[in-house]
Amino acid sequence: MNRVEVYLDGLEAGPVHVGALEASFTGGRALASSSFQYAPSYLAHPGRYALSPDLPLATGRLYTDETRPQFGAFADAAPDEWGRKIVEADHARRRTLDPTMPAQLGPFDLLLGVADRTRMGALRFRAGDSSEHPWLSEDSGVARLHELDHVVEVARRYDANEATDDDLAYLSDIATSAGGARSKANVLIANGQLAIAKLPHSKDGVFDVEAWEALALTIAGRAGLAVPRFNRVPAGASTSVLLAHRFDRTIDGSRIGYISAATAMSIGEHEGRSVTYVDFADALAELSENPAADLRELYGRVALTVLINNVDDHWRNHGLLRGRTGWRLAPVFDLNPSRSRGVITSRPISADDDPRRRDLRSLIAVADAFGLSGASAAAVVRGVGEQVAHWRDVARERQIDSGQIEAMAVAFDEQQLDYALGLV
Repeated sequence: MNRVEVYLDGLEAGPVHVGALEASFTGGRALASSSFQYAPSYLAHPGRYALSPDLPLATGRLYTDETRPQFGAFADAAPDEWGRKIVEADHARRRTLDPTMPAQLGPFDLLLGVADRTRMGALRFRAGDSSEHPWLSEDSGVARLHELDHVVEVARRYDANEATDDDLAYLSDIATSAGGARSKANVLIANGQLAIAKLPHSKDGVFDVEAWEALALTIAGRAGLAVPRFNRVPAGASTSVLLAHRFDRTIDGSRIGYISAATAMSIGEHEGRSVTYVDFADALAELSENPAADLRELYGRVALTVLINNVDDHWRNHGLLRGRTGWRLAPVFDLNPSRSRGVITSRPISADDDPRRRDLRSLIAVADAFGLSGASAAAVVRGVGEQVAHWRDVARERQIDSGQIEAMAVAFDEQQLDYALGLV
């Protein structure tokens, strides 16, 4: 398959036909380029919007450039590292039963291999442009909350390279849409809403990683930042599962359009290390339907990121949700304190910032890029700092043991915190 019809939820009661996506391949299923054409009916729809900045509303066929063979909106609907591994492993399993299947999957195949029910955002795909064609990858795509112990055990076997064929088939149903590198699964919680279950990993060592993410989200929420609804569920004696409600779904289960910060800035897979938070602020100011509120929110998140040493803040760990007339900054996610320092994995605040030693002074210096006065910027950073200052209390609230608390203390830079609390 090299062509699919694209549909979009959220504009009216049912899915709306948006257009056709076509892929060109080189060397098997390796994606060389993509093209997309909006349907005339979509261009005439009163609620129409560009799926991503690299797909402006136009009557002609649009093509990817030489450096990015996949449009941003579709890259965001495709699985990230964890989901990709699951799709590929299940494909290898099924290929033993049907050797005519291609040996390798490419980005186009991975996009279409994500479970329709749980795919990130509001895009859906059919082989044809009528309801006679079923949704591609239409399956259950979700586990029940009472299955959580089983989900954890199956993911553990997969991480240990002990997964059975049944395990792979099960994970292919529930885990393909989840992004990031860590193991995750889609779960239906008690009220029938969709949530992401973030699972423990054998490489976590003595740390309950999901408990620490719950701590970071708690601090963020108390600092007035937007967080998804979440709760922590014990998974054994010393590990947890973090259940985070899917923010790209409404209470009644309707889908909400989503793009990552990488897509908002038209960044390719290997182009993001030198891109700064000031660059993201520029893109957000252009795309947001409420730029003042979103820029202030982003500013607070950067302050928190520095204060807890959240180093894995790459541009797919930030996102935007479709609002009524534009985009809005999505709730914060994948927020984790880290003991690692001096490793260039984090995003620089500005062109003058050292990503190995990020400093709140650099953030204060660029307050105007976020539409803030000096006094407003100081108030935001101080407000975040006042909540971070209680991190040990929050850790005890979250029942994190004292050994972990002392070991994680290095993540919370006392000098940066003192600076934040001293701002007036």
